[in-house]
Amino acid sequence: MKKFTPVLLSFLIFTCFSCAQEKDIRSFEAMNTFMVLKSYGRKSVRANILAQSRIFELEDRISVTKKESDIFKVNNANGAEIVLQEDAFCPLQFALNMAGESEGLFNPLLYPVIREWGFTTGVYKVPESSVVNALMQNTDYTAVVLDKKKKSVKIRPDMMIDLGAVGKGYAGDCAIQVLRANGIKSAILDLGGNVQTIGTKPDGSLWSVGIKNPWGEGSVAGLRISDKAVITSGGYERFFDQDGKRYIHIFDGKTGYPVENEISSVTIVCKSGLLGDSLSTTLFVMGVEKAIDFWHNRKDFDMLILTNDQSLFYTKPLETSLSILYQFSDIHVIE
Repeated sequence: MKKFTPVLLSFLIFTCFSCAQEKDIRSFEAMNTFMVLKSYGRKSVRANILAQSRIFELEDRISVTKKESDIFKVNNANGAEIVLQEDAFCPLQFALNMAGESEGLFNPLLYPVIREWGFTTGVYKVPESSVVNALMQNTDYTAVVLDKKKKSVKIRPDMMIDLGAVGKGYAGDCAIQVLRANGIKSAILDLGGNVQTIGTKPDGSLWSVGIKNPWGEGSVAGLRISDKAVITSGGYERFFDQDGKRYIHIFDGKTGYPVENEISSVTIVCKSGLLGDSLSTTLFVMGVEKAIDFWHNRKDFDMLILTNDQSLFYTKPLETSLSILYQFSDIHVIE
């Protein structure tokens, strides 16, 4: 049996540690948001370049405005059937399934309604109720025809699909796959507030992710995670005020109006960015009670809900990873 001398053994340990410490930090804009990839490992530069390219590729597939995207082609097909690439078919099928599971509260066909409110153009306004009601007639997600064998989709000429509510989560999952395939075992991705991680930090400690304070500066809580996604939807992210009333960018898929309920933000902790992205929106729309019922029925994710009265609700499995950094008016553990 070959033995290593103490000097050689020390050298090998130092070399392995040094490889693990090598890192690449890459920042860029995609999907209308600022993204940062931080990867550790000998191939971190190449891995990050490939992950960034993958995100750009996905954006080109699912963008609602880029003329070469699959989704743009569907929206402008005048009712014709369009065969999709997997990068568009997969998140679309997932979004439609979530629409069904949430009974339409999550709805990937709201683009014309959201555009009318100005959230896609920046020209904000409160539309007439008659206009909203008319546009909502074209948002029936059950009328979308998917063919799983052909990977095709067909919608009515007056409909428009938008995968913005799941796009960053799906992009995060795909970027994670690229990084893992290139030997990365330690990484953290921030895709416009969607945080996803691979493994732990190089020193073996857990990643720390802060939960933004909706009522002020800093974080109200922190989560220690590994191999998880932490995805938050908050009413503070985008909004406009008119006639003394605030309208947020999160819409009720059944009414076509911005959500007005007791929730300030919803944070989802789970394995999949795609799942987390969709659930953070869906449970925000549901409100606290229905969100809790939804969690009891699934339990394949955890959640942290902040309410307008500055209360905190969180699922019990988060107890060991949660640090509370704020003086909440009340704290509720969901069991």
